[in-house]
Amino acid sequence: MVGSYRMVTAGLFSSRTIAVLGLGFVLTLGGCGGNANKSKPIQTAQETANERAQSLNTLRAWAESGDIGAQYDLGLTLAESDPAAAARWFESAALQGQGAAAYQLGLMQSDPNRAVEWYSMASAMGHIGAQYQLGEAYLNGRGTAKEPGWGLMWMERSARAGYGPAQLALGVAMASGVAGRGQRARALTWLLIAEDNNIEGGAAAIRTLRARLSSMYIESAEQQAQSWRNEPFSDTTGDRASLRFAQYALSRLGYDPGTADGIDGERTYGAIAEFRAAEGLGGGGCDGKLLDRLRERLTVLNR
Repeated sequence: MVGSYRMVTAGLFSSRTIAVLGLGFVLTLGGCGGNANKSKPIQTAQETANERAQSLNTLRAWAESGDIGAQYDLGLTLAESDPAAAARWFESAALQGQGAAAYQLGLMQSDPNRAVEWYSMASAMGHIGAQYQLGEAYLNGRGTAKEPGWGLMWMERSARAGYGPAQLALGVAMASGVAGRGQRARALTWLLIAEDNNIEGGAAAIRTLRARLSSMYIESAEQQAQSWRNEPFSDTTGDRASLRFAQYALSRLGYDPGTADGIDGERTYGAIAEFRAAEGLGGGGCDGKLLDRLRERLTVLNR
């Protein structure tokens, strides 16, 4: 049933009127040709207002019937005029699995702790904007304990899925060494990817890295950026961001997983197996249990 209200509502209006329910507007079009306007009088302000009200009422009816998409769109429609009502509709949609609604609730929070709660929910649902916001929160200790490595993991997951601001922030973070030893070549790659996506703000960092890296590393970074294709997380492709975090954490804890590059190998597998055995986690790989325990041990180490 999700999304069906869009088709039904569109049928209530003439072919010259498009109901943009997600934004709460009704756009009245005059037609394609110069004579089209003469075939029908221009709508008065009252007529336009009536159609907007009709559109909103129809959207509200679908939302009240339980349509998740309508609840989310109604939240967007009411966000400026009635934030409290918008938040209620967003929450209803979020609790039914609408990641975008949880993300909007995070943006609406004045309490950073509450924002992190909603970003966490939306991130778990795969919302890349929320993953970026969550990464920023952990990197800077905003609304949660400061966990740079964990923040970098969420930032990378968002960046790999194609979110430009995360690509820029990830490049800057890697260059600065905020979560361990700086990775200048990889940082340059992410900054170039962000630049290709028309994300501004990385020019100075790119110039600095070009001045510090050898021509071999610069050429490699440029080639990787040019051949980049988005890599949204899935069960089939795996999650290089999580594996990179595990490698970083294991290294901090005295194990030898090899380079923190998000690529599995014998050294990484051996370090994971050794850590799991020492912690009594049983067999397995880079799963939720491992990541949670690594975060716990890093927290103790950083005290």
